[in-house]
Amino acid sequence: MSRAENAYAGRAYKRGDSGSPVMRFIVVMFFVILFVVCASMYISQNDSLARVSSKAEQLAEKQEAVILENEEAKNVQKKVGTDEYTEEMARDQLGMVKTGETIFDTDGK
Repeated sequence: MSRAENAYAGRAYKRGDSGSPVMRFIVVMFFVILFVVCASMYISQNDSLARVSSKAEQLAEKQEAVILENEEAKNVQKKVGTDEYTEEMARDQLGMVKTGETIFDTDGK
């Protein structure tokens, strides 16, 4: 072996041995910081997911209520032009009665 090959072989052995403590510290700190950043992103995303899921549930409940209200409005709209609806409104809201009917007050007023 030549002198240059001998020097190179010695350096390669020393380099692969353990590395400097400063370099080890830097690598360890890099991975610790990387872990902390990933963990904080994971926690933040879980919080956001919980908020969005809660809001989605609230909106689904509100949508159901609006659909029921819409169906009720359609039913009333179908009844509006009929004689039965007119009579019902006259009795309930105006207190009107047909001729010959007798009113019995059961509320005690």
